[in-house]
Amino acid sequence: MAKQVDYWANLQEGRSYHIYNRSINKENIFKEDAYSELFLRKLKIFILPFFDIEAYCMMPNHYHLLARVKPISDEILKKINQQGTSKSIKFSQNKISYNDFLADQFKRLFQSFVLIYNKEKRRNGSLFQKRFKRILIKDEIKWQHILIYIHHNPIHHKFRKSYSDWKFSSYLIFLSNTNTFIARKNVLKRFDDDFEISKKLFVEHHQNFKIKNDMDDLYLDEL
Repeated sequence: MAKQVDYWANLQEGRSYHIYNRSINKENIFKEDAYSELFLRKLKIFILPFFDIEAYCMMPNHYHLLARVKPISDEILKKINQQGTSKSIKFSQNKISYNDFLADQFKRLFQSFVLIYNKEKRRNGSLFQKRFKRILIKDEIKWQHILIYIHHNPIHHKFRKSYSDWKFSSYLIFLSNTNTFIARKNVLKRFDDDFEISKKLFVEHHQNFKIKNDMDDLYLDEL
């Protein structure tokens, strides 16, 4: 019997989610570097203020994110008010939930990206599947597994043989000291409190990674 997977879980404060979507008809929208870069720029504008981005990978016809919802605070409320959208106003008036506001931010991300993509490619219509998937990560073991699975995607889909050979993945960011929008310090700390040891464990866990059948509720639709 197939597992019952909630692909559209409510986005809750302080919880991490595997977030992904693919293009309609598997169109290779991210084949050109410029569009992966564009998507990440839009991600920083619409999503980063309200999420800690823990990992990402851009594939030719789909993307993956591991993202943790930031708890509501005075700073978050200020950022919501600054959006000036109908959803942000309704949230401020307690007419919609935080989940509804956050889902609308993703909608704005996609619309903004598609507007530019369609104009440059001289095409019309939708680009992504209608609803983006967001699977709740319920424990530490599953969190670590999906973190590595996201980086493993280019290997899984046979585009590359090494994690470090894929340009649009957060893998190499964790091994560098460059400025980044990725929540690198918080992620590595979950491997070990010592920064250098955590990086070594990070690499070892990636090298030993295998897709597991008992974890397929985290990415069942992707296999």
